[in-house]
Amino acid sequence: MKAILFVDDHQVLARLACLILRQHGYRAESAYYASDALAMFDRERFDLLVTDYCMVGMNGLQLARLIRQRAPDFPIIVVTAYSATERCEEVSAWIEKQHMFPALLEKIELLLAERQPSTTVAAEALKGA
Repeated sequence: MKAILFVDDHQVLARLACLILRQHGYRAESAYYASDALAMFDRERFDLLVTDYCMVGMNGLQLARLIRQRAPDFPIIVVTAYSATERCEEVSAWIEKQHMFPALLEKIELLLAERQPSTTVAAEALKGA
């Protein structure tokens, strides 16, 4: 089961998003502050990060940069209520909050599929073992 860390200082939205993600077969955990998300990332294994852009304290881009220092190829989606005006290489995708679902589910599927080894490569690796 793929694990998603969802970060948003709006607690109701974070809990609701995790509920929806769980209904779609993901293990979803929420954090309400970027600093808490960073600590969770260091403690647990996650396959993808979804973070709000505008949060109290550390914003989503700052969090993305810190996560990418720890895991350079880690997929990160930034959700924002504003237009995605600030671009950075650490962000895999931007999604506007007003269009979050189903766009978020589609983007998660796409990004996680890109990280999956092909079945041929996996089968060849098993043959060599």
